[in-house]
Formats: sequence, C-alpha cells, structure tokens
Amino acid sequence: MREQLAELKMKGALEVLDDFLEKKLDNGQFGTGILKAEIFHRKQNAATKRIKRASFPYAREWEQIKQEWNPKIPFDAIRKFSSGDFLQGKKNLCFIGLPGVGKTHSLISIGRDLCRNQQNVLFFTATDLVTQLEEAKSKNELSRFKDRIHRANLLIIDELGFVPFSDNGARLLFDVFTSRYQVGSIAISTNLAFEKWTQIFGALELTTALIDRFTHNCEIFVFDGDSVRLRQAKDKMKEKPGQLKKK
Repeated sequence: MREQLAELKMKGALEVLDDFLEKKLDNGQFGTGILKAEIFHRKQNAATKRIKRASFPYAREWEQIKQEWNPKIPFDAIRKFSSGDFLQGKKNLCFIGLPGVGKTHSLISIGRDLCRNQQNVLFFTATDLVTQLEEAKSKNELSRFKDRIHRANLLIIDELGFVPFSDNGARLLFDVFTSRYQVGSIAISTNLAFEKWTQIFGALELTTALIDRFTHNCEIFVFDGDSVRLRQAKDKMKEKPGQLKKK
C-alpha cells in the first residue's frame, strides 16, 4: 500500500499510515481516516501556496495583537471579516489611522485567514502597486497584470497616502479601483481622511469619483490609538539600564 500511496502522491495519507496500521483499525475506519488525512494535507498545502502567492510582507496573526494596548480599536469586530462573508457582497474595507496602531497587522491577519479559507488574496503597498502598474504599462503587459488583480477575491492595498503619485500613477490606480467596483473587494489602510485624498490622487474630480465608488459598499474603521512600535521601542529603552547593570 505504501508504494501505491506514494505513486498517487498522497503524502497526507503516507504520514498517518504507520499510526493507523499500529491501531489496527477496521476497514471502514482505516479507509475514512486515510482519506481525511489526505484531504487535510492537500488543504493545508493549498493554503500555504495561496499565502505565498498573496505576497504578504511578513506573517501576522490575530493572537499577536494586544487589545489592551489600544482598547478603543474594535479588533474583535474587525476580526470577523476573516470569515470572508463580506466578499460575497463585494464589500470593501477601509482602516484609517496613524502609523503603528495595527492597520497593516489586521489586513495581513484577515488576508492569511482568507487564504486558509480557499480565497485568493493579493497584497500590495500602494507605492508598490503603482510602481508595478507603471512597469507593466511600459512593457505592454498592463492587461495581463490587471487580469491577475481582477482574479483575486480580495485586493489589499496598504499604506495609501504615505507617498503621493504622479498623474499617470494616480490614473492607473484609479482604474484598478474602478475595475473592481461591485466586482471584487478591496481592503485598504490609510493615514489620511477621505477629504485629504486629493494629496494622493491630485485632481479633485478624479478623487471624488474614486471615493464615491470605493465607499458605496464599504466598512470603515478609525484606528484611534497609540503606536505599538513606539511603545515597544520605549519598553526596550527601559530594559537597557538593567541589562547594562548585569554586565
């Protein structure tokens, strides 16, 4: 049987084979157990591949968030989007707040959970997305790149507003938002309130049209809190005197 399972590339089944043989399960339990192990293995493998394709900058999970550090931010309510229900209605997400309060962490955690739930996710910083759009256009590969974006169940755009774009870059990003309107969900983080988005996109008409489409079916959360990175840095500074003393 081991050879047959190996030939069928059933790695999950092979992993439990010896254990199942030792337990001397009846035929029904053995067959069901072997198949369940293989299905579980394939789902895990597929989720790992989707997470890799999503291009998250680093791994972040909900369990790493310390709610007590920023009690005003409704992380429990935000975590519910990990179920993926909002994707059914092509709903958008918008996290607004200063740097370091957990916006990117939340986006990555949602994205990784969705990948595990058989959804395709793409993660970009706004700057990187615009750069790749401009490069694709210059190489006459814009349609192919847009098709890749279009196929994602969720497009995550992080750090919108940190860097202003050229007129060409703003127009390309506007086209991405427009192409996903009522077709696929977008989740963004930004440090700018909507009335300041002209700093990103320049033209008032362009900005107004983009905001109108994006917010039409959107859940908006204001991350009101203190920078976690700054707090961690301060904590490290407090530890230093003690460390030096031990030496």
